[in-house]
Amino acid sequence: MKILVAFVLKIKKILSSKYENNLRLKIQISLFYVVLLLVIFSLFRLLFCIVYRDAFASLLLLEKAKAFAYGLRFDISTIGVFVGFFIALMFLPISKKQITIIKIFNVLMALSTMLVVLLLCADFFYFPEVKRHITEELVLAWMERSFIIRYAISNYWWVLLVVFVLMFLTIKFTSKLINTGFTAHPSKKLQRYSLIKSTSIFIGVALLIVMGIRGRLDSRPLNTNDVYRVTNKTEGAQLMLNGVFTQYRLLLSEERYYNNINNYPIHKALQNVWQLILSQGQTIPDNNFPLMRQIKNIKKTSKNYNVAIILLESWTPHYIDSLNDKNTKYNVTPNFDEIVKNGITFSNAYAVGSRSLLGLSASFSGVPLLPGMIFTHSIDLMNNKSAMPDAFNKRGYFTMYVQSPQRDSVMMCYAAKNALKVQESYGKEDIPLIKKYLAGIREGYDYEMFDFAAKKATQSHKRGQPFFIYLFTGSTHMPFVSTTKEFEKYTPDTLENKYLNSLYYADYSINHFLEIAKKEGFFDNTIFIFMADHTQRYTYDDNTIQTAFRIPFVIYAPKILSPQKIDYTVSQADLIPTLYHLFEIEDAFSATGTNALDKNANHFALISDGANIALVEGDNYIKHDRKRVVQSSFSNHDSKKFKTMQETLLSLDKSIVELFRKNKWYNPKLDDAR
Repeated sequence: MKILVAFVLKIKKILSSKYENNLRLKIQISLFYVVLLLVIFSLFRLLFCIVYRDAFASLLLLEKAKAFAYGLRFDISTIGVFVGFFIALMFLPISKKQITIIKIFNVLMALSTMLVVLLLCADFFYFPEVKRHITEELVLAWMERSFIIRYAISNYWWVLLVVFVLMFLTIKFTSKLINTGFTAHPSKKLQRYSLIKSTSIFIGVALLIVMGIRGRLDSRPLNTNDVYRVTNKTEGAQLMLNGVFTQYRLLLSEERYYNNINNYPIHKALQNVWQLILSQGQTIPDNNFPLMRQIKNIKKTSKNYNVAIILLESWTPHYIDSLNDKNTKYNVTPNFDEIVKNGITFSNAYAVGSRSLLGLSASFSGVPLLPGMIFTHSIDLMNNKSAMPDAFNKRGYFTMYVQSPQRDSVMMCYAAKNALKVQESYGKEDIPLIKKYLAGIREGYDYEMFDFAAKKATQSHKRGQPFFIYLFTGSTHMPFVSTTKEFEKYTPDTLENKYLNSLYYADYSINHFLEIAKKEGFFDNTIFIFMADHTQRYTYDDNTIQTAFRIPFVIYAPKILSPQKIDYTVSQADLIPTLYHLFEIEDAFSATGTNALDKNANHFALISDGANIALVEGDNYIKHDRKRVVQSSFSNHDSKKFKTMQETLLSLDKSIVELFRKNKWYNPKLDDAR
């Protein structure tokens, strides 16, 4: 207690007007930014509680208070990273031009504060989509930086304006404080005592900053896993953390790509994965690429059916009447409901993640982008992968990729053409407008995209060439811009109503595509596959694994495949194995899924949830941070089923990441030799 009192008295003395002016000023500036940022972090935490109160409804008042208090540790660590370096440099024992040095570091601290606020704003607006803070999305945003910048300026210009105004006021206030409170040292060299005193202060400040960043005195610095020392609830963990901390810890900690690998033995992991994914008739053609598979002894009896894969932006079973477990009728998907009725419907299908890039990667190339892999492997620069369109190229198909969003959105137009080898690739800029819309839709126009794709399919059909077309919709993406009055089924006064209207428009657009197919004569010979990229979690509150990642998945070919409902677990990663079996393709492929139409195969969903991984099998799930289970459906962690699922999850994770690390995912030379 005496030490604490002495420390408080010392601080009071330093801040008094009788103390050395330049040192007092440095401490005042430092405390200003530390306190300012602590207030900002607390205000954002309060905003989360108020605006997204449903996400934290399960927390008691005491648990929320605990989250606010313990969250200060993460806030202080973040402050140390972003402004601590400049604070320490400001206290360097330099005698000359100190006012210039203070002014320079003051501006740098103001800019760092602005960056923190911008990251917090991005995290705040992003949070409802996935009900967690930003992690790898920062890297995804950098990959799409031109698109993200345009999107932010168009939709959140007012936020940017407020942040810049606050930064200007901060610099103005602190500059006035510096000009009125600074008294320069004489230009002569520092005396021995002053040098020792200044050096000691610098070392003391630097040590305080390091301790603040580390958050503890033991060997391991503060990290996201430490929240579970205090709470066993995911909601409590999310409230304690701030979005800036989760981003920089993922970028800078030892848990980066090469080191964040679980310790499960690789040989045992591969054996477990082989038992999981290999089905009858499949072989491993190259032992150096242990997850690359090939289907043998194919009878080759199938016709050259057309295939159209439609990846649906943010489509969610909750709002699709035919897939809604709660019997709620929204009446915005009448055409898709008919597709569900007459197609092969997978009632327990899952997205591999909560971002479009992850869904595109898993369904189009068979690659599950697990935590850490995104740093070195974007969809167009990743290691060798299965080029599914090229397998159809070899069979004489016309292959095409087309998306509603602009070409630089998720960089998929370029990846589809250059890496996945489609013959033609198109984005929003290439598609002419047909309808007159109420406002511009940055994410693209589904009606025009489907019309464009239908015309391309018609041309291919008329020249007697089967086609493989992959379509990615965009109009159901935030912020759900109104299209025309015709599709305002609900008054667009809430986020949910806007989403429902955009879903109504997208459903109409799908039917337009199918009507052209019927009119032009290629409907009967086409297999349509509908699958969402991820769910829309902005507009409803259920955040369990089963609902947060469950998506619509329907194979629709009423003239080829009989309608049925399949209840076992499938995922986007099953698409390539399913198509290769359905179309009897002998080319080798790499994917973690299995044939979704084979009832005898093992069925599961591997999910990337921020910095965590998860596995779903039927009604059971496990979420893991690669060190321990952080959430599961099991009450008994000693049960055989729990242990088996945990081994399966760690085996999948270890095998995938290890093979990518060594570029042993896929061998394209095998197909070149055939």
